Amino acid sequence: MLLVVKFAKTVRNNWKKSVFFSGVVTYGVIYTKNYIDTQDLMRLYCQKAAKFGKQPLPLHINPRHITVILNPSANKRKANEEFEKYCAPLLHLAGITVEIKKTESEGHAKTIIEEIGGTDAIVIAGGDGTLSEVVTGLLRKTNDKTSNIPLGILPLGKTNSIASVQFPGKKKIEKVKALADATMAIIEESIRPVDVMKIELLSNDESDDVNNKPVYAVSSLKWGAYRDAAARKDSYWYFGPLRNYATYIFNGFKSKLSWNCEAQITYSAPCEGCSNCYKRNDTVSNGGFFSKFMKGDPIQAKYLAINNPECQICHEKKICTSDLALSTQNIIPQTKEMLPKLVVEIGPDHVDYLDFVKNGFKLEKGEKKDIKEVIEAKSININPENDRQDTWFSIDNEDFEVRPIKITLLPRIINIFCKKDSINV
Repeated sequence: MLLVVKFAKTVRNNWKKSVFFSGVVTYGVIYTKNYIDTQDLMRLYCQKAAKFGKQPLPLHINPRHITVILNPSANKRKANEEFEKYCAPLLHLAGITVEIKKTESEGHAKTIIEEIGGTDAIVIAGGDGTLSEVVTGLLRKTNDKTSNIPLGILPLGKTNSIASVQFPGKKKIEKVKALADATMAIIEESIRPVDVMKIELLSNDESDDVNNKPVYAVSSLKWGAYRDAAARKDSYWYFGPLRNYATYIFNGFKSKLSWNCEAQITYSAPCEGCSNCYKRNDTVSNGGFFSKFMKGDPIQAKYLAINNPECQICHEKKICTSDLALSTQNIIPQTKEMLPKLVVEIGPDHVDYLDFVKNGFKLEKGEKKDIKEVIEAKSININPENDRQDTWFSIDNEDFEVRPIKITLLPRIINIFCKKDSINV
């Protein structure tokens, strides 16, 4: 009893030190528990991966070879360390030959794709931007033809739209599990086809070869006030974990945001496949390594016999909104086998401060913001009507200047590794 009284007096007389010491002890306990849980989890995944590595391989077959395109700058330069800790050990235990190519600058992944040869799969270790660059380089290389070479996605970036649907988990032990699951999907070779958006400039300047090259995206295109506010999150870093919410609170009155997105849009409705969709592509491949992975067109004979007159009907609409978002079905959770389509969400014409903040908070919680109209399309042209020079699209969370564009859906054109239970999704 005397010791208890003495301890209570010590805490009362030195309460500041006691609070600090308690905080340090609490942090130490949490850190230790997280470390032990992570080690136990990785031990289980290593045991699972080792079973694949122990399987006998015929003498005439070489071990699988994958090329990892790693963006070391992703997620505040944490990507390289997390890959080495949670992904690479599993790949090596599974008996896979791993070749790592690190990006050195923006756009470098497209150049790496041009130089890749002799690989069984390409793994993207980064975020949405790295994935978009790889897909862009791959489809430019194969002239929009379907490639049989599968892509693996390791969610090591700040934003991972597709991977977060397949392998959810953002913090601590959940993120480790997501990385391990994504790696095991590569090892188990479970694949599924996904749609891609082909984005082209509506430009009459044929001499501008660089800007006339198409960009490919797999998740979304955004334009408007919410996109602009989200792009400024990092400037509120001093709010710590609340910076994602602070950006909507402090930008709700700013005129620099794109509050009035005026455009003339022309779109065609989704189609299951017909002679208009599957016209014969006589484009000659530029050869090289990827030419042997390019699929022929065995399904064309089926669709060339189908005539769908509505497929070529164009619908026109003028919009004036504070928010415009296009997305593929790749980022819609639990989507069963459905008609390939672009989902176009048009927000309200005007939004006041309170609604802007409320909807911004919804987005951060993973909820849907207020939508005025939803359009489903196979292709869409967007012709902006304002002359502002400082407005931007976000294409797979990368910034592109607002200009007239054409977006075409390329259904199920690439294969990605996925969980076994989503192969038939």
